[in-house]
Amino acid sequence: MRAADPSKPVSLTKPVSLTGGILPAVRMEGSRSQPFAFLRRRFAQGIAAWSEAGLDTAALLFFPLLVVLPRGVAALVSAAGLCAAGLVLSTSGIRLTRILLVAAILLGGLLLWGTASALWSVNPVRSLVVAARLAGLFAVGLALAAAAALVAAPRRLTFLLLIGMALGIGMVAIELATAGGLSSLVSDRAYWPTHLNQASISLALLVLPGSALLVSLGQAILAGLLAAVTAATVFALAGTAAKAVLLAGLAVGLLLYRARPVIAAVALAVSVGAIIAAPLTFARLERLPGLGETADSFKISAGHRLLIWSFAGDRIAERPVTGWGLDASRAIPGGDDPIRPRETWMPLHPHNAALQVWLELGAPGTALFALLAALIWGALARVEWPPLFAAAAGASLTMAFVGGFATYGIWQEWWLGTLSFSLFLVLVMARVAGRAGLPAIASASNALSFARRRRVTKQSRFTK
Repeated sequence: MRAADPSKPVSLTKPVSLTGGILPAVRMEGSRSQPFAFLRRRFAQGIAAWSEAGLDTAALLFFPLLVVLPRGVAALVSAAGLCAAGLVLSTSGIRLTRILLVAAILLGGLLLWGTASALWSVNPVRSLVVAARLAGLFAVGLALAAAAALVAAPRRLTFLLLIGMALGIGMVAIELATAGGLSSLVSDRAYWPTHLNQASISLALLVLPGSALLVSLGQAILAGLLAAVTAATVFALAGTAAKAVLLAGLAVGLLLYRARPVIAAVALAVSVGAIIAAPLTFARLERLPGLGETADSFKISAGHRLLIWSFAGDRIAERPVTGWGLDASRAIPGGDDPIRPRETWMPLHPHNAALQVWLELGAPGTALFALLAALIWGALARVEWPPLFAAAAGASLTMAFVGGFATYGIWQEWWLGTLSFSLFLVLVMARVAGRAGLPAIASASNALSFARRRRVTKQSRFTK
């Protein structure tokens, strides 16, 4: 029988909230004497069990697939989203929390504005196609977030994730040693070290929450080993972005552990400010004397990135309100003009989430994006997770923002899928970490109560 246990972490009988209002509440209904109620209940339980098995499988395959076929992650996460929807729909009385409801409204507004942008887009067909894809990806993300509270065996899922992470790291070593021997079995593309960039940044995103979870389970040595091996793997790979986001996330995570509400509020302000002011900041970095040459000397693509951002800022100034249309970056006039050998002004997208939203969706789309960022950081500030795990989750959030501001196109299916599934995994891991901390909290509470009783007893004796 699939009992009401999945609802306990969210309904929370009082002392400690493991979700902070992020996960959906489960409303239990009384039994009803209706015909075939038993059969319907058994059918729903079967759907829920199979859906959870699908989520378990996705957690296990996530990292191995990122190594051998990174673009296939979008399909994997889409399948996981269907499983999540099945889990949610098979549970009676589900209602979204305020945070998920607001997120759905903001994503819906972004989707509607992106669809409407086809009316003035320089590539209207492309805008409509991408809007349809985003509708599915946003639905998948919301379903996964809603299903995180309903997983009946969160510990099993998280252990499968950690096994998959270990398998992924081992497969990375084989890929490097054989120059793409594993990926050649499923793809005929020529091997390049950069093909492992998606795996490296995804490892960076989840290593700290995974390590914090192991610490909460009393496996500190295993946690240290996971963190060390994963960090070594990330720094052994070619992706510069993964190295940068891991260092940034670690620094912010340490600060969050010391003063989470304050640091989360600062991160909220910085994130919103960076999004709103992107045309005046990122787009003008190339104008700083000597910065372009310094970036070129560090990595040729870094200097090119500054030129791309400068071009995007100029085009934003031409249409600051409406933008050029959803995913129209690749069709921006002048974007195909050459700058330097094998470099153009706009290769597909600006490699900066804030600039891309400004460029394509203008001020309204940027405002919605900024509100979404504020919602996420605000939730992190209030969530009642164990301090170490909450800090690790904040580190992952930092990595997602830093990575989004410097690397991939914001509408890329694999990137959105990775972010959505990573959020789901963090929410599930938070339940396991929270449950592991409950005995310690109860023990501390009992000790405090005992100490108070002894103090009261001594005072009463002294009074007598």
